[in-house]
Amino acid sequence: MKQYELKIIQNDPTDWSDIARADVDSYVWGGAERAYKTYGQLAYAKTGDSKTGLYIRLFCEEKDPVSKETQLDGMVCMDSCMEFFFGMRDKGSSDIHYLNIESNSLGVTFMSFGAGRHGRVFLSELGIERFPVKVNIGSDGWEVLVFVPEGDLKKVFGLSDINENTVMMGNFYKCDENANAPFGSWAPIVAPAPDFHRPEYFGEIVITK
Repeated sequence: MKQYELKIIQNDPTDWSDIARADVDSYVWGGAERAYKTYGQLAYAKTGDSKTGLYIRLFCEEKDPVSKETQLDGMVCMDSCMEFFFGMRDKGSSDIHYLNIESNSLGVTFMSFGAGRHGRVFLSELGIERFPVKVNIGSDGWEVLVFVPEGDLKKVFGLSDINENTVMMGNFYKCDENANAPFGSWAPIVAPAPDFHRPEYFGEIVITK
């Protein structure tokens, strides 16, 4: 099983150079030779204020991403899209519910919650505001920055605290269905056809100080 070390830091991350990368390098459905280098990064800030929470960075060395979807919770997966799916639970729990956060290069996002592909609900149905998202497009590629407040994580996953004893699983993805681009993931998925909603293949995300 793939494993990623998520460090608890004291301030919100402004420099990601020292934070571990999770390379999206599994292309079980082929197309690796056509794929852009993509990776995800995570940090958990314990600032003691409204900046406490999970920070997500997704980066792709795609210099001219093509995106057309402008409707929130629309089909951003049809565009040049990066995604992060993850779940949290207390030790001893077998809950497999997870959040999926998907963004195209316009910063248009799809965010939902559930235990699998079907029966998912949007954040508004959980009484939670959309997580702040910022997209930067540069000469070397494009990045997506997402902040998930700790209060929302506790509410969604039913947690009293989030620390190094919290069990966390997840996966990073890159796709572009409209362009017939390869489907890439960090943790390999065993399935006959592209399917990112496979929590049984999530990698382990270890929270450490």
